[in-house]
Amino acid sequence: MDTSNVHLSDRISGKLDGTGWVWHLKRNISMAPSHLAFIFMGLGVVSLLIGFGFYWMGASLVLPFCLVEIAALVMAYFYNAIHANDYEKLTVDGNVITLERKVGFKTHQVQLVKSLTRVDTVSHLNEIVELRQGSQNTYFGKFVHANLRPQLARKISERLRLI
Repeated sequence: MDTSNVHLSDRISGKLDGTGWVWHLKRNISMAPSHLAFIFMGLGVVSLLIGFGFYWMGASLVLPFCLVEIAALVMAYFYNAIHANDYEKLTVDGNVITLERKVGFKTHQVQLVKSLTRVDTVSHLNEIVELRQGSQNTYFGKFVHANLRPQLARKISERLRLI
């Protein structure tokens, strides 16, 4: 059995957690930040070696550009490390829907009343799932591929009617 399909199915279908359903969607990172740090350090060392090589041969303007490249690598690494733990979590428990979202260092939480909430997809936003309650709306499914978002919206709708 393919474990990636099981994992994907759990992400779309949700999990029964005690008294309610939970969808926990995380950013799909292919490499741990510690491994990425070693790769970026290796790239930085190679860039420095090339820069110093040209500097010793008399081309002194190559080294500052190597330092700019290393600064860009450091910024890219920290951006990646900050966003490696981003997630969205939708919990349906009783008559309360709780959406928790972590992006970077900020965590945002929204609570909606289940019986007053409508689930839709928004076509101009790549089929992202929209949860609406009156004039209040929030979005869910950023970390799921756009092709799977309509299926995610159907599953959430089904679970809201079942509980």
